[in-house]
Amino acid sequence: MGRGIVSAILSLFIIAIASLRLWYLYQPKTGPVGDGEYPEYPDFAYTSMYIGIILGICCLIFGIIRIIKSNRK
Repeated sequence: MGRGIVSAILSLFIIAIASLRLWYLYQPKTGPVGDGEYPEYPDFAYTSMYIGIILGICCLIFGIIRIIKSNRK
């Protein structure tokens, strides 16, 4: 059960980090440097964040399955 819990916690951490990076990317840039508009990023800039979210969800599912299997034994 220990490995399943560690896997679930790490996957939630991965999802949180990727989501925060995606959220920060969508924030308007204001202040002395920015003009309050959203900068144009190329499409591949989002790839690492989406891959992180997808991998985090997959690892979360596998962690839950591992917890369930270890509780059945």
